[in-house]
Amino acid sequence: MPAAAPPTLVPLPDGRRLAVDDVGTPDGKPVVFLHGSPSCRLGRPPLDAEVAGAGVRLVAPDRPGLGASDADPHATAATFARDLAAALAHLGVERFDVVAWSAGALAALAVAADVELGPRVGRVTLAAGLVPAEAFDDPALRRRVTDSRGGMLDTVDELGADETAALVAPMMVPYPCSLDDARTHLETIRDHAEAAEIAAVPGGTDQSTASLVEAVRQGLDGIERELVVQLSPLGVDLGLVAAPVRLVYGSADLVCPPAFGEWFLGHLPHARLEVLAGASHGLPYPHWLELLTSSPIPG
Repeated sequence: MPAAAPPTLVPLPDGRRLAVDDVGTPDGKPVVFLHGSPSCRLGRPPLDAEVAGAGVRLVAPDRPGLGASDADPHATAATFARDLAAALAHLGVERFDVVAWSAGALAALAVAADVELGPRVGRVTLAAGLVPAEAFDDPALRRRVTDSRGGMLDTVDELGADETAALVAPMMVPYPCSLDDARTHLETIRDHAEAAEIAAVPGGTDQSTASLVEAVRQGLDGIERELVVQLSPLGVDLGLVAAPVRLVYGSADLVCPPAFGEWFLGHLPHARLEVLAGASHGLPYPHWLELLTSSPIPG
């Protein structure tokens, strides 16, 4: 696949830079895409031409320490919202929608609850969105989750979030990470359904592999900080999310199951849940344009 164009490096008030892909059609409907973890701005389907054809201007930032964005050792979901506000001001974006995948959901909710950005958000779409750590205080939710996140939270109780993140980060992505390393790692951790969803998009597997390599170009510090955010209380009042929230989950997703969507339904003022029969954690790939344009997903 052709090399990706370099991102725009937006200067932030504290001297750091936020890396942003600004693609699609410049005068189209602005949509901010917030990637999962471990990933980066490239963790989206390689369909930028189709995005432009759909009349969308897609803004895809790297969160701090990932991809080409400078690290912030104190980053939280809320501080990222302030980073994004500076980036959108630099790009001249006023009103926008948000589409977030997996762990990007935490950043998306902070953006939608932010005093400055929240009133400018038209719609939030959480595709296979991760719930905040405090959701696991609900024993009913923990019983319904089959991945290792509950175990990580138990480790946090013993060691703290920082030390747990340092232990887990090398398991999430190999470093140093070549394309071959990334390909082997993804083949190991993905189930067949997720891999098939990503492969269904031409170039999808290659793009996904490249996104993992790009994510750790600066090392594992960004991944560690991402984990700290995921394993700590979110620090965001979900009741302040005034925008409508579309929750899209796959019935076969073992990473972020529909139970997460049900939890969000009970904690977000204006949420609607869609469960796609047979879909797994890679569901944004085959449904990318529907997610960006808020179109109904074929069932």
